[in-house]
Amino acid sequence: MRPAVHLIDASIYVFRAFFALPDSWISASGLSTNAVVGFAGFVAGLLEHAPDGRFFAAFDESLGTCFRHGIHPGYKQSRALPDPALAFQLSACREFAELMGIACAASPLYEADDLLASAAAHARSSGHRCVVLSRDKDLGQLLSDPDDRLWDFPKAEAQDRAAWIERHGIRPEQLAARLALTGDKIDDIPGVPGIGERTAIDLLADYDDVEDILSSLPAIAASRRRGSARIVAALEAHASQLRVARQLTALAADALAEAPRFDRAVVEADRLEAFGQEMGFGERLRQRLRQVAGGGA
Repeated sequence: MRPAVHLIDASIYVFRAFFALPDSWISASGLSTNAVVGFAGFVAGLLEHAPDGRFFAAFDESLGTCFRHGIHPGYKQSRALPDPALAFQLSACREFAELMGIACAASPLYEADDLLASAAAHARSSGHRCVVLSRDKDLGQLLSDPDDRLWDFPKAEAQDRAAWIERHGIRPEQLAARLALTGDKIDDIPGVPGIGERTAIDLLADYDDVEDILSSLPAIAASRRRGSARIVAALEAHASQLRVARQLTALAADALAEAPRFDRAVVEADRLEAFGQEMGFGERLRQRLRQVAGGGA
């Protein structure tokens, strides 16, 4: 099996810690650091699991400024910007990952998913397989090879491409089409009214993508598919909206012009220790971090 690059959907793990842990840790400036503590524990566990691994972490900084807002102004309109306390912790988590030697990226134009898709393309071009660390099923789109994995580390079993297909009923590269057909309430993406997940999966069993479906409406209408007349009428009435949605759900695999560094950088022990004290890390966590910090190149 080819060597792996671990692609970290960092914000997912920051938010998980923020909402799961109590406000029991305080920085020297008096701000809560529960998310930083939880994220540090996640990173420590990952480095313990893969001490000689290759890594890349993507953070989200594009809420309200992403290129998708130029396509559809209502994109993610229901999302609230992080308040100053959470913004402080998000920034601190990125600083921590970099202190641990992990290359990080964020962009006002691209979302973390785009950065991860781009990093995955660079990783494959250099002969690596991809292990995507996230609980976001949308990143199943990155499972292009049989030995790629989507893993909500450490809470769940890693999914390969075959397991993902069995669970979702479509190929990973069809997920953008499925989301365009059904819409995505979480991201405020409008779908085709009356097209639910079951109908979308049924259509994608016969057609690869949105344009294939739209160019095959006469054949769909003449098929024995249940509700075919209603389905075709809905697709005809909302074809433009569907095409816009398909642009929103596609990942931008060209978000990173150059390949990021995947090998860990050397950790500066004194800076890491100072950061831990600043963030209010306990001695047990600081000791754990000292033990895993030595794996940088």
